[in-house]
Amino acid sequence: MGLWKRLFGGGKDEASPPAEAAVEPQRPDPAAQKQADEAAAAAQKQEQQAAEQLARLRRLGQEGGAAVDDALALLRHHQGTTRQTQVLHAILEGLHALGVGSDHATPAPVGPLDALLVACASLLEARGQKREALELVTASRSVAGMLLAADLHAAAGQLPRAVSTVERVMARAIDTPGARERHDRWLAQLGRRARPEVADDGATVVAPAVQEAAFRILREVARGGAGTIYEAEDELLGRRLAFKVYHRAGDDHDQISREARTAVQLAGPGVIRLFDAHPEEGWLASEWLPRGSLRDILRHGRVGEVVPLTQWLPALIAALERVHAAGLVHSDLKPGNVLFRAPDEPLLTDFGSCVARGSVGLAGTPGYLAPERLDGAAAHPRDDVYALGRIIEDVLAASEDAGQTVADDQRWALVAFRCLAAAADRPANATELSAIAG
Repeated sequence: MGLWKRLFGGGKDEASPPAEAAVEPQRPDPAAQKQADEAAAAAQKQEQQAAEQLARLRRLGQEGGAAVDDALALLRHHQGTTRQTQVLHAILEGLHALGVGSDHATPAPVGPLDALLVACASLLEARGQKREALELVTASRSVAGMLLAADLHAAAGQLPRAVSTVERVMARAIDTPGARERHDRWLAQLGRRARPEVADDGATVVAPAVQEAAFRILREVARGGAGTIYEAEDELLGRRLAFKVYHRAGDDHDQISREARTAVQLAGPGVIRLFDAHPEEGWLASEWLPRGSLRDILRHGRVGEVVPLTQWLPALIAALERVHAAGLVHSDLKPGNVLFRAPDEPLLTDFGSCVARGSVGLAGTPGYLAPERLDGAAAHPRDDVYALGRIIEDVLAASEDAGQTVADDQRWALVAFRCLAAAADRPANATELSAIAG
């Protein structure tokens, strides 16, 4: 084939292939196009709403931001989805902006915010972010939050802290599933055993076997680990008194002597008046206070008598200041050892465990023992500060359970939070606590 034919494809006599028919462009279906456009617009709108939703979560609790209830509902709604992770991170940003979970965290009231913290912490814990989870529930005041915090403390190897936290759970709700098992297991790992419970069945007909007390026993009013307290009458002087009989008179001679001497040494505002004592017979006689103890008040649903806390708590702190100024540590501060002469006049009692600062040995009541004491540290005034934080927590919990609004709730919740902090971050004594409490 010549060059011409190769370039131009031959002459006229050669058959040419038929030209391809022109393809008509297919016209889109208007209905389908409209449906596609609407779907794209809906997806874009949904994406925009999701972005706005996350933005509101990042402003949690602030003006224009999401409400706590809504954030919690949203977190639960997206449970198990990739969307939940986005929601969680946005909520965490919002909480951080509020100062929750930071080094300067404040306790959240039991309710939606606490529930949100527990929900977020549970997700973080499941993702292996245990430290971040613990930061969220360290200040929790709910049973669920404190139980999670106890588990996280234990996972971090902080067993004394775990024990003291689960004891707070048991003080709030002793039948909380798994609480007692955790408590006993962690105590065993610390080389300690759980103390047997002492029955408190109210009045009995058992009279103390004392010989030299000129008192007539009227009724039993309380029973504890050290002894039993009776309402009695001094027939010679014609006055009522509290008659405490130790369970083991011979073995408790030194404790009875110490309790009597300390009560006399600290005699004055905020300390119960001691009338008489007999270490050999194993009894003490002190003033009778019909209002009873803080434990009695809370147990019998009379929480209205001790709120607001401002009417009596500063006076109790002042009494504790006198104890610490004397170089002593009460070592067994708890609701049962806070009595009331009047609504605004609390009294410290039971100085049987009171020791000099720096003394070694474990004394006190589970639930009110500072973690470092559980770990074998020497007695320090900050032990009493911890116990006082627990007392505040008990009153706030009782008021919440009773549905009572406490005007200074958040203020005292913050004080309790400071009292229950790690030893290094806790007020060193009642004087420092008084400055914080105002």
